[in-house]
Amino acid sequence: MRAPLTLLLTLAAGATALEAQVDYSARLGVTWATALVRDDIINEIEVRQKLAPTLVLGVALPIAPLYRAGLELALATSGYQSNEEGGTTVDLGTLRTGTITLGLDGPVSHGLRWRAGVGLLRYLPAEDQGIFLRGGTTRFLAGAGIDYRRPIMTKWDLMASLHYDFHRFTTDELEARGFSQSQGVQRIGVSIGLARGHR
Repeated sequence: MRAPLTLLLTLAAGATALEAQVDYSARLGVTWATALVRDDIINEIEVRQKLAPTLVLGVALPIAPLYRAGLELALATSGYQSNEEGGTTVDLGTLRTGTITLGLDGPVSHGLRWRAGVGLLRYLPAEDQGIFLRGGTTRFLAGAGIDYRRPIMTKWDLMASLHYDFHRFTTDELEARGFSQSQGVQRIGVSIGLARGHR
């Protein structure tokens, strides 16, 4: 009887210790992106997202004394539009993006940490039209950034982040129209929020 009870207590203590080391964060910010599509065969025209309010949720675990591995989920919502040479602008509706990123982070100096990761980005248009006539698209991405954390309570930090990522963009509709090459898209995001972790 003692052996199973000892095992249960050991597992419970290990789970409690692991939970105490989990780092959580929630941030709000904005994301800016370069053009999704640019075409200048006849007239120069580009499709571009507007500045997107962004929610970022993260969780991380230590994998070494100074390093952590983590998972981040981000949701951004904005309008997008086409801009044609000569100043003509057409509003194309609402476009959401959902991102999941697996990454590593480590120390730079007091309060600063670097981060790098890879993941998936899903484009979710409100309506299937234009370049999304055949639906949204999922793309691989790679990114890096820097975080600044400052303790404000016993277990809570104020957290500010600057993030950059890159992916190649295309859709089934673009490929059907003969756009055989994907467009490189760069995104820069800034966010601020709270992080809760072990001390």
